[in-house]
Amino acid sequence: MLPQLPPRTLRRRGPLGWLVLGVGVVLGAILMLAIGVVLLVLGVVAAVVVAAVWLVGYVVAWIWFFVQGPRRIPYPFRLHAPVGRRSRTIVFSSLYLSSAPRIVGASARLAGFLLSPLALLASAVGLVAPRWRARPYVAVFTLAGILRKSVNLGRRRGWLRDGHDARVLGYDAFLGEAFPHILDFLRWWRDPDAPHDYRPSPGLVDVPAGLLGLHLEPYPDPLGYPGLAAGALRRRQITGLRQLFVSQREIDDLCDPDLDDRADVALIRVSSRMAGGRRHWIVQFPSTKSWHPRAGVAPNDLTADLVIGAEGEPTVTRAGLEVMRAAGIREGEPVMLAGFSLGGMVAAQVAVRAEAEGFTVTHLVTGGTPLGRVPIPRGVHVLALEHVLDIVPRIEGRENPVRWRNDDTGGAAGGTDAGTDAGAVVGAVVGTDEFVTVLAGPPLPAEFRLGVLHQSTAYADTARTLELDPPDERVAAMLAELRVFFGPDQRLVDHAALRTSTSVVQPSVPFYLHSTVQEGITRGTLRQTLRRIPDVLAVDVYQSRAGFATTILWNADVLVRSLRPWFASVERMAVYRGLLSLLKRRRAVGIHFRLQAKETPGVTWEATVQRMADGQWREIIDLTFDDAESEREFRPVLLPGGDASTVTYYPADAFDPAFDASGAAR
Repeated sequence: MLPQLPPRTLRRRGPLGWLVLGVGVVLGAILMLAIGVVLLVLGVVAAVVVAAVWLVGYVVAWIWFFVQGPRRIPYPFRLHAPVGRRSRTIVFSSLYLSSAPRIVGASARLAGFLLSPLALLASAVGLVAPRWRARPYVAVFTLAGILRKSVNLGRRRGWLRDGHDARVLGYDAFLGEAFPHILDFLRWWRDPDAPHDYRPSPGLVDVPAGLLGLHLEPYPDPLGYPGLAAGALRRRQITGLRQLFVSQREIDDLCDPDLDDRADVALIRVSSRMAGGRRHWIVQFPSTKSWHPRAGVAPNDLTADLVIGAEGEPTVTRAGLEVMRAAGIREGEPVMLAGFSLGGMVAAQVAVRAEAEGFTVTHLVTGGTPLGRVPIPRGVHVLALEHVLDIVPRIEGRENPVRWRNDDTGGAAGGTDAGTDAGAVVGAVVGTDEFVTVLAGPPLPAEFRLGVLHQSTAYADTARTLELDPPDERVAAMLAELRVFFGPDQRLVDHAALRTSTSVVQPSVPFYLHSTVQEGITRGTLRQTLRRIPDVLAVDVYQSRAGFATTILWNADVLVRSLRPWFASVERMAVYRGLLSLLKRRRAVGIHFRLQAKETPGVTWEATVQRMADGQWREIIDLTFDDAESEREFRPVLLPGGDASTVTYYPADAFDPAFDASGAAR
């Protein structure tokens, strides 16, 4: 039996107990009263602070409203008098979007002085702790010096190791080594005499199984292997400035052939065509595909960004020069270099080194790229596109060369109501005779996020506006010079570039602030749904981050037997509903839908759909024809309304689920 206390009778409280109780009640009352007074004071102070913040915010909202009011076309969206909560929220959103890039630019200008004491302290600690000993030791009072110090310190800890030599080979050759399933399918897709149905080649080795040392049967669903549709939909022509940036999105996505969010390679695209008895070349470079400080086998990552910022030459730049040599570019043949974000910085570095390497670079086209500190050689004509709210072109703390300005369109912050026009609003054109910078603001999608503006598809919208209506005679002259590179009879060749150092043999590690892997309608489910449509061969549904690590664009690539039955029997609005369900659930900025048929591989149908600030859905259609015969046959089918139908707006509820009489979704 367990021990227990014996029962006892509770005694009545004596005089001492009553005294203690009374003293406790008095002291407790005083203490509670004091706490109540303190809480009351804190509440009053909090109320005063809230009122003061509200008053300051109210005054700031009205000041910003009046600052923006005199502008002929306010941007990023039309403001209303901030008398209500919703209107004040819109005004604050405008203030935030307009101030953020300017704050970043000012911080970049001060970074060298603000961070130099920490860098000097690290140098002093390095005298006794070798792990902190890294050059430069003293010259750290500039932004480039700070970045050099950071890169060298990172290398001592296994990060930011850029390597030196680059391995360059054809992109198909790379696929044959790393992803033989994709290359095997591409050979069948490209062969007009291939059997009607695809079957994997006998003896095709499953790469993951080979790495694991397992003996497995052929892949159970050869048409469900990730990357088949994305790899097959490589474009064959770049027909203009907009197509150059649409091509950029494709280049960045092809850096991850198996679509597992881990960059495996850097893709450099080379285009050539004969004009005037000479070959004209376009060399296009990839943007940042990994934001993790650990360098991977793909050389277009955060490490390359920081090395270029430190005024060094990264592996991807050396790879670009090697690709140009391998492509057979000869001295005297005009070359246009192009890139978005990091790709533009690489292109600028290649332009600086081109003359010494025997290349004749005549033009440089960039989007969202900081170029203010790059000594572009004379004779290289530069067209730099920048969005007025994009922080990336301002992270170096120096503006591009400016000798003249044209603000007739309403100033650098000019714009229009989002959703009322498909093109960007050009606020200012600045530059020299050879260096033209176009400051523009594309229509903002819903939620007004800054990441939307640093994206290759957004710069494609800006490029389209420039082509339709050049804002300045210098821009028109620059576009006229570029037409010779965009003409017919182009030959596109994709090259793969890899780091060769033994310390970076693994794919790049994804580093995202939020992911879209676990969405409401999974990519696998949506892929299988599209595969069940008759004559659909392969489907890839994946997320593209061709910009900031937080900027997501959903891609859906579909391969079919023929285009005619698809557009005759399949309602693309139903496909949009399924794709947009991903967009609504996971903070994406839009969808990019591509379609190509085996019977007519020379025709590619593309559509970009985004929800704009006013709630409308905007659809931009791009058609690419490899030859005039395909264009004559399919343009009336795919664009029955003519070129004017390439941009369409739909009401806010256009893609909501539709229900039949039983209440089931259809």
